[in-house]
Amino acid sequence: MRLCFFSQAAWIKVETKAILTIHHHIITRNYRISLSHSDNRNFVLHIRNVQKSDRGGYMCQINTAPMKSQIGYVDVLVPPDIIMNESSTDITAREGTNVSLVCKAKGYPSPNISWRREDNQPIPLGTWHGKKVLATSFDGAQLNISRVSRLHMGAYLCIASNGVPPSVSRRILLHVNFPPVMWIPNQLVGAPLDKDVTLDCHTEAYPASINYWAKDGGDMIINDAKYETSIKEKNYKVHMRLAIKNLEPQDFGTYKCFAENSLGSTEGSIRLYEIPPPTSEPTKDTAAIRRQSVEEVEVFPRHQSLGSVKNSGKETEDSEGDQSKNPVTDGKYRASEEAAAAHEDHSQTSNRKRNRSGSEKVSEKSAGYKTKDFTLILTLVLAVLFTIST
Repeated sequence: MRLCFFSQAAWIKVETKAILTIHHHIITRNYRISLSHSDNRNFVLHIRNVQKSDRGGYMCQINTAPMKSQIGYVDVLVPPDIIMNESSTDITAREGTNVSLVCKAKGYPSPNISWRREDNQPIPLGTWHGKKVLATSFDGAQLNISRVSRLHMGAYLCIASNGVPPSVSRRILLHVNFPPVMWIPNQLVGAPLDKDVTLDCHTEAYPASINYWAKDGGDMIINDAKYETSIKEKNYKVHMRLAIKNLEPQDFGTYKCFAENSLGSTEGSIRLYEIPPPTSEPTKDTAAIRRQSVEEVEVFPRHQSLGSVKNSGKETEDSEGDQSKNPVTDGKYRASEEAAAAHEDHSQTSNRKRNRSGSEKVSEKSAGYKTKDFTLILTLVLAVLFTIST
């Protein structure tokens, strides 16, 4: 909408020199343009449903001598819009090749283009000085990926924005073809008889691979009372599981998991072997520890305090005399004195045992000496008698 204040006024489009209105009359055939006036002095130009073509200068001109005019400019803001026929569609590429994603958009001001992954994971953009380059977003109409890998696989969003709402986006799927690869967490699995066991295989492939199990190079294993197979898929990753129920001797052996697609195949093996069932009988070490614990309990009974060891009569009288001289007024101190007395009593008992063993050794030694003396005397007597007889 534009205003012009004077009689005998006209509106003219500056760029095209086209006359739009003269005084009260509309000259242009553009039905979106109208005119309103009041008191033959105010002339208002109206433009409905503004289009990009309406951008430019508008001159209000009055027929005076000399002629007078004033120019106003209309700037039309256009929200972004993606040009479909100039942008990439879903792409499928072989692993190791180079890929370019293109996104073109129009609007006013000129839109800015940015890229990001739909799952918000970083975009691997290759290496720079030996280091991997990762970016959560990338600005530019063309996203170039060198040596594409399965890590690049997924949905990419091309987002166009120029400050005029709304922003628009385009979703482009990138598929990366590669032959199957396999990873087995446990290649040796042990289990006892009459138990259930589960074997695991992890595969990656695109296009999706055909996955199955077999035993000892035999036919494919199918679900039945003995076997139960399951597959869990996530993007190009597959988790294969084989459950074997109620193990029997003939169930042990080598199991293989297979993965095949149009680009190749792979396989992995798992050896299932028998282990003895768990037992609850104590081992030799456990029995020795238990015997040692019992002996310790017999030497020092659990419920007998050190202060309750019985003393001899003299020691009892001494202790009673000491107690009469130093009366105990606190249970803590009494327990300490009883523990000390028990320790002293234990020491005396040990000394008596050592003395007894020493006296026994001395007696045995003396008996040995006496036996030697008697033998010597008897030998001398026999020698004298033999001399006399001769």
